[in-house]
Amino acid sequence: MSTTTFELSPELQRYGQELREWSAAALRPHARAADTNKKVPENWQDIIHSSPVPLGREDSDTDRLEPFKDGYWATQMSYYENLNYGDVWGLGLPGRGIGQLVVDAMGTPAQIKQWYDPVMEGKLETGFALTEPGFGSDTSQVATTAVQDGDSWVINGSKMYCTNGARADYITVFANADKSLGAKGIACFVVPRGTPGFSIAKENEDKLGIRSWQTSELLFQGCRVPLENRLGWNAAGAVDDGPQVSGQRGALTALANNRPNMAGIAVGLAQAAIDVTTKLLKEQQAGFSVQRWAAVERDLDAMNMAQERSRRINYKAAFVMDNGTPNKYNPAIAKGFAPQTCDRIIRRCMQLLGPEGTSKELLLEKWYRDVKIMDIFEGSGQVQRIIVARELVGRLAG
Repeated sequence: MSTTTFELSPELQRYGQELREWSAAALRPHARAADTNKKVPENWQDIIHSSPVPLGREDSDTDRLEPFKDGYWATQMSYYENLNYGDVWGLGLPGRGIGQLVVDAMGTPAQIKQWYDPVMEGKLETGFALTEPGFGSDTSQVATTAVQDGDSWVINGSKMYCTNGARADYITVFANADKSLGAKGIACFVVPRGTPGFSIAKENEDKLGIRSWQTSELLFQGCRVPLENRLGWNAAGAVDDGPQVSGQRGALTALANNRPNMAGIAVGLAQAAIDVTTKLLKEQQAGFSVQRWAAVERDLDAMNMAQERSRRINYKAAFVMDNGTPNKYNPAIAKGFAPQTCDRIIRRCMQLLGPEGTSKELLLEKWYRDVKIMDIFEGSGQVQRIIVARELVGRLAG
């Protein structure tokens, strides 16, 4: 990727175009059924395996998505945008999750070797359990508790919207280990699947959008894990050879790294909506007055310009992450701008098409529900704007 224009290499452009064309042809025909049934198609493996380009599947030794010369995060951005141009149901089948990102941020070298490296090698899937019924964006309100009892931690509480929760090999669970410290008392624990006291209350929750994505409700009732399952600890307690990162900060670090990808999903959905709407409107152009068609074209041009702005902001965040200067600022701009912009784009597409735009005969109303989730989870747009403001004018902003 050029350092001044952010133009993608011809190789990555070609990859993105091939992925987009395939996702529209292979994923989109199953989108309505996946949304209605709240699960992916039974033959999802056959569909995914038909991709002409690598998807980075963790279940395959021959389908590795190696970073292009543009960089790892730039490659990921192209993947997320163009795969979801077809529909969101194809993302993460199977997927490693983001729990390992917390291990990487908070773990000791031994913990990284045990729980991070196997995930990156495609041997394990993870879940990330932060959100609870009693709070949304305010991560300091974690009510799940962890109490040390001899050589174990005993975890009690519940979590919701845990992606991969029902199928993950382990979950990174955030719990308050010392309520007297407030948010600083929040710690993170690795809870393997099958641990006594850990159960799946609901495999896939009912939700507004991304209904086919498995997000699970989890229960922890007297769940015991060894001392060394607390990130930053070993069997003797806290250690000095790991990064001194709090549980809250570890959670936010993991989310920050993934936020541009969520913005990329939104751009993919909105581009699909624009393209579907443009095609239908052009087929109906004969029924428009000259003045009305000119107004339609102005709207379409404005939406495409907003799309390009979102796309460039996303790739700017990827470029910053790829070039060794990671920060919360650029990912927050991407996550704060693209999903809300894409929300407005898809809504305007539906308005331009009239009653047909909200009909289930088309996918626009589904994509509208999906894109709203992109604005809410992994840090809402409001939270992202607070992060940006604090970077610009100091910690007291917001």
